[in-house]
Amino acid sequence: MEHKKLLRNSIKSYIILGVIFLLAGSFIAVIGHWTLSVNRDSLQRVYSFRLFSRGNFQVIAANLRAVTHLTQAIHERNQLKLEEGYLHLESAYGFLVSIDSELFLQNAKSSFSEDFETYDALLDKYATILEDPYSKSSYALALSLQQDIKLLNQFLGYAESEFWKQRAEDFESIRLRNKIIEKIYWSLVLSFIVGLFILIYFLFERLKIENLLEKQKVEMVANSRLTALGHFSAGVAHEINNPLTVILWRTKSLQKNLSTLIARDEKVKSDLESITMNTNRIDKIIKSIKTLSKNGERDDREKLLISSLRDQINDILSPKISTENFNFKFTSNCYDKYIYVREVQIIQVLINLINNSIDAIEFLDEKWIEVSVISRDQNIEISVTDSGSGIPKKIQPHLFSLFFTTKSQSKENSGIGLPLSHQIIKDHRGSLTYNSKSLNTQFLITIPQENYSPEV
Repeated sequence: MEHKKLLRNSIKSYIILGVIFLLAGSFIAVIGHWTLSVNRDSLQRVYSFRLFSRGNFQVIAANLRAVTHLTQAIHERNQLKLEEGYLHLESAYGFLVSIDSELFLQNAKSSFSEDFETYDALLDKYATILEDPYSKSSYALALSLQQDIKLLNQFLGYAESEFWKQRAEDFESIRLRNKIIEKIYWSLVLSFIVGLFILIYFLFERLKIENLLEKQKVEMVANSRLTALGHFSAGVAHEINNPLTVILWRTKSLQKNLSTLIARDEKVKSDLESITMNTNRIDKIIKSIKTLSKNGERDDREKLLISSLRDQINDILSPKISTENFNFKFTSNCYDKYIYVREVQIIQVLINLINNSIDAIEFLDEKWIEVSVISRDQNIEISVTDSGSGIPKKIQPHLFSLFFTTKSQSKENSGIGLPLSHQIIKDHRGSLTYNSKSLNTQFLITIPQENYSPEV
């Protein structure tokens, strides 16, 4: 139930993260489109401003040249200058038409077209003067024409002034807009950084969930096997214990009732002692089976003496040593030291590693297994070494993967022994690793030798 809840929370988190990034992406797309559009309009306005200013200046300059040539031509009676003045006025009109057309092609607003009729009237007046340039009427018309061109230049100058005022307003708008864009940019950068941290957080949460699910999967499979084995072993132990108790009682009764005979007959004494010894051995074997089939996950951590650990391992393995025909040795430099552990779980881990070694060396000529316990610094280091020549490198990365096994199908195996052992040692704040530097096959267990109180 818990892992389903964690999985739902993980999916919910990824959905929320996806929506956040989708909204952020949409926002960035809208802002990007708006920014490009505004910049394009700004560039177009800047270009139209330059065009307007340049064209306006050329028109005013042409108008001034037309007035100057007209005035000089009338006073000097110079027909050539009079004609040049007309050409300058036509040039001003031409500048006006070309600028208006170019601004129209740039989709920019222009008020030059309003001056086309004025220029047509001015050109008509100038043409009338050219027909009779030195008459009184032409002189009066020339004065009127000069006045009209001056008024037109004043209007164009006023337009230039309004243009620069509008240009200043546009530049101020561009400056304010750039500030907004800058704020939006840094907001997006901050949002991206926050989103990145959120993504990293969700990634770590996902890893934690996956590790928890992996642990629960290992525990679930192990618990189901241990539960089934526990029920079976409890039934077997109960069935054996009853007649075993009777045998022990009868043996003690015989030793008491036949004390005189035992004193005289060494054979009877030896037989009764053999019955008692083997009965006690059967009792130890049954207790060992109970220990191995017990789920010690909920047990409190207790003080375990290293010498007691050695005795229990020897008791559990004694039947197998005689049947499997291998040499077993348990050595230590700290038999008098304690470790705070869940006793049942530590014994299960060691027996699992030893059983793996027994299977691995089954067909070797030299068969031996050694368990060594060493106190080093603040740790207790337990090594399980066998006479094998090591594990292939391509297999080593998968040793602690769930359901991974190299045993043949003829052997009972599930691929959960090493992962479960690894998790048990990890729960004891220790580590279980394979020592690839050893000449023989060796697994190392490191458990902190801490002076903390047993768990409550």
